[in-house]
Amino acid sequence: MNISIDDIKNAKDHSLKINFENEIKDLSTDGVVKAELIFSAFGSYIQVKGQIVANVKLICDRCLKNFLKKIEVDVDETYILGSAKSAKGAHSGQEIELKDGDFITELHGEDGIDVEDLIYQSVTLNIPNPSVCDINCNGSPEMEKYIKKEISDPRLDVFKNLKIKKEGK
Repeated sequence: MNISIDDIKNAKDHSLKINFENEIKDLSTDGVVKAELIFSAFGSYIQVKGQIVANVKLICDRCLKNFLKKIEVDVDETYILGSAKSAKGAHSGQEIELKDGDFITELHGEDGIDVEDLIYQSVTLNIPNPSVCDINCNGSPEMEKYIKKEISDPRLDVFKNLKIKKEGK
């Protein structure tokens, strides 16, 4: 689903509200992904705000069981119609401090914004790492062979029986 830049600019108050309920390619979910997004035009910028809700199918990193995780994402993205260099001025080569609004996506002359790509990226970036089915999950016996056991160096065994005398005793 592509939202036209012209549709956003020509909408009342230069703002367009989109309700999205569909599956997203390459995103494993239980049911559809729901999103309510508001696209607003401000000169050479397009701002997207809203919320995405998806029940994502994941595999527990501890026990390898499949489980569902409800992912809720607050979207606040900014797109620029030209290039970021022309909007911010050429970078002089010196260090600059990044601020909250410094992360923008250049549209490189494209005439629209891909809503499905925006949703896919937003949900994917908000999947917890590690993905665990339950906070109390201890894993499974099958995973024991992959867990690194403490292995001691046999050359250091002589120090296990070392007794240290304390002064005055």
